[in-house]
Amino acid sequence: MTDELQPAKEAAQLSLERAVGQGRLTLDQFTERVDLVWQAETHAELEKSTAGLPEPLEDSTVVVVGSVRHSVFDDVKRRGRFALRSGTSVSSVFGDVRLDLRDAVITEQVVDITGSTVFGDVKVVVPEGVQVEVSSSLFFGTEKIRVAEVPRIPGSPLIRLRARTLFGDVKVSTKR
Repeated sequence: MTDELQPAKEAAQLSLERAVGQGRLTLDQFTERVDLVWQAETHAELEKSTAGLPEPLEDSTVVVVGSVRHSVFDDVKRRGRFALRSGTSVSSVFGDVRLDLRDAVITEQVVDITGSTVFGDVKVVVPEGVQVEVSSSLFFGTEKIRVAEVPRIPGSPLIRLRARTLFGDVKVSTKR
């Protein structure tokens, strides 16, 4: 039955790719639904993976992260549902930069993020199946990349993180 479902699975994945690209699904929702698509063994199971897709978002329903956010003596944190744009730059002096991208709304195929700290860590969390490229410049710090060794989900964005720390670590991890 798998061969019979192949075209329908590809169509379902394309529909989900469009939905995440339009901001109708978060990265986490996208990865969960794509898993359901490729695990489906019947048409009914496949239909569940695309059922109830949200309508396109209105501007007032998503918090848009500014392209630049700086802080002194405090952490910069972003999690939950927010729009993330390429070119985002966040930094902190005597604080951490923490970005949880699992519920982020991302409409671009490649997202460039710059995170900088002095006496703080740069921490980024992404869902499984989202590819992350990390470029670090560390002075008295370590780089800890702990991403799940799973194939990239087709249609998911590429996250490119450029991190700079002075007396801090760079930590990138995946969580379901």
